[in-house]
Amino acid sequence: MKAPKITVKNIIFITFGAILTALGLDLFLVPNKIAAGGVSGIATILHYIMHVPVGATMLVINILLFIVAFLLLGPGFGLKSIYGTVVVAVFVDLIAYLHPVAYTQDLVLSVIFGPLLTGIGMGIIFLQDASTGGTDIIAMIINKYTGLDIGEGLLLVDFSVTFFAGLAFGKLIGMYSLVAVIVNTQTIDYVVQGFALAFKVIVVTDRPKELIEYVTTNLGRGITLIDAEGGYTGQKRKMAWVILKRRRELVRFRNALRRIDKRAFIAVSTIKEAYGEGFNK
Repeated sequence: MKAPKITVKNIIFITFGAILTALGLDLFLVPNKIAAGGVSGIATILHYIMHVPVGATMLVINILLFIVAFLLLGPGFGLKSIYGTVVVAVFVDLIAYLHPVAYTQDLVLSVIFGPLLTGIGMGIIFLQDASTGGTDIIAMIINKYTGLDIGEGLLLVDFSVTFFAGLAFGKLIGMYSLVAVIVNTQTIDYVVQGFALAFKVIVVTDRPKELIEYVTTNLGRGITLIDAEGGYTGQKRKMAWVILKRRRELVRFRNALRRIDKRAFIAVSTIKEAYGEGFNK
């Protein structure tokens, strides 16, 4: 399957999302030593311990993660994610140079407005079927080798970063960093998901094998195939039934389906509750 192409629209929205993300980091989080999980949190800790630029450190870490992902997961990261990773790192260091002090030293305001800006920015980037690299890759690797849900893997990595922030900067900063992770995660979900809890997707396709491979490998979700027959044509096809937990997964699924089978029929509906593996118990 070919990697998604990058368009002018993608570049505009990814760049705008990167600017918002960088503003949240440079104006609120980094100057107050708040490590809100992810690669940015790791870079924040290293910034104060080793006196290295946050953006450049993020870029180096992400390059290493992309290499590891290529070796362990295969070539699944396209130009959009590479562009998102680079442009976020560039704007983080650029804005830090132009505005080297915190907008406010109030930690409560910082853990609200910082993650709000970064969450909105990252949500916009996710909606372009892109990412900023980071802990998504670590979570996918954990999922492949342990079976742990990708969402749970993300939380595990982010909470680990806040734990080390507490060791480096004190328990109070560690607790504020944990709050920032929660606000950031919820903001991303509201941007890309709205208030729906899950999505039921029904697809009628002639290429079920490629669809199964994408859903199980790239999304970490299950998929059910049902034999279907056209009521008018009598043509026999496969109907796939998938439950997705977040809108970012739906966006990625929909964009991938365009590449896999342009003639596929897809129906999407929101559901309020989902129980079973990968969802509520």
